[in-house]
Amino acid sequence: MSSPRAPHPAARVIGVLVNGVTLLVASATALVAGLMVAGTIGARAADVRIPSTARTSIATPSATASTAASARPPTPSPTPAPSASPVSRISVSLYRSGGHSYAGIEVPPGTALLTPFEGTVEIRLYQLINNEVRVGSNVPSLPFFPYVTVVSSDRRLTFRPGALGTDKEMLVRDTQQVTLGTPLFRTIGPGRSSWATFYDPSIPFQVVTSLQAVPSGLEIDPLIGYLVD
Repeated sequence: MSSPRAPHPAARVIGVLVNGVTLLVASATALVAGLMVAGTIGARAADVRIPSTARTSIATPSATASTAASARPPTPSPTPAPSASPVSRISVSLYRSGGHSYAGIEVPPGTALLTPFEGTVEIRLYQLINNEVRVGSNVPSLPFFPYVTVVSSDRRLTFRPGALGTDKEMLVRDTQQVTLGTPLFRTIGPGRSSWATFYDPSIPFQVVTSLQAVPSGLEIDPLIGYLVD
């Protein structure tokens, strides 16, 4: 029986090389597999969104409402209706006739004229008879026109209203003492002053007045503060 032969040296070298190459291939394969697994894991990790920790400003309903309210144009306030101005019950104008100054007063029916200062009342009744102005006459078929005068210590104010009983109602009597604001007479109709009947039919006034100084009788500006009620 023959003994086994020792491997040839060249065969051993080849075997070592083969084993080295096999190990190298196995290592490379393992490396490639590891890289592939790592790439897959990295790709999956990239697909996962990590919540941000940064604070995001969220508008609350109240803030949104405030912003909308500030952006909305302001509603204009309603313009208040103009209040009605009180209508004056008296209109006083300067009236000149025959070189003298008078006050022409216009008042609606129902207006009472008051004395603008204290004094004593004088009442005289006039009538127009045959185109003549007469005082103290008594013709019942013709209208009577009163002259109402208030005499103080320094002034004499004469009122010439319309016809008695149809246009004017007397509220005082002759020789009566009156104080500031005492009602003298009331207009009860649209008739004009006796001046329109006696002298100037073109005037529109319900009353014509004149003012004189006492005791001189000099004419004074008649545009004073007349009072009505």
